[in-house]
Amino acid sequence: MKASPISEHEVPGRYYKDLLHLMVVGTNSLYVYWEISDRRRWLMSQHFECDFGVMPSVIRLYDVTHIHFNGHNAHAYWDTTMLPETTHSYLHQAKANRSYIVDVGTYTLEHEFIPLLRSNCVVTPKDSEEN
Repeated sequence: MKASPISEHEVPGRYYKDLLHLMVVGTNSLYVYWEISDRRRWLMSQHFECDFGVMPSVIRLYDVTHIHFNGHNAHAYWDTTMLPETTHSYLHQAKANRSYIVDVGTYTLEHEFIPLLRSNCVVTPKDSEEN
């Protein structure tokens, strides 16, 4: 059997498309990774008339347990500001046996949150102390 060169199996640094994925790490921890396409970056830059790299990068974690989430009816949410070049993060605001969704977005000058991408929904496991 002939060995394949390593370069054929390397994971690319970027996929050049929009993606946002949320995963459960444990009872109180989540992991989120994302990529914002060049097209979406360009659209945001044009709309806000500034370079995308100077816009604040924000992760908004929503608690959507037992609700049909419409973007505005979460039980609670938490914002975490990231460096613009960040593409992944661990989130430790989670609680056991709850459902979560994440948006990646930015703030306007008036501090209004503008979502760019929305993740899948995940459910954290029950706490071992629960019955």
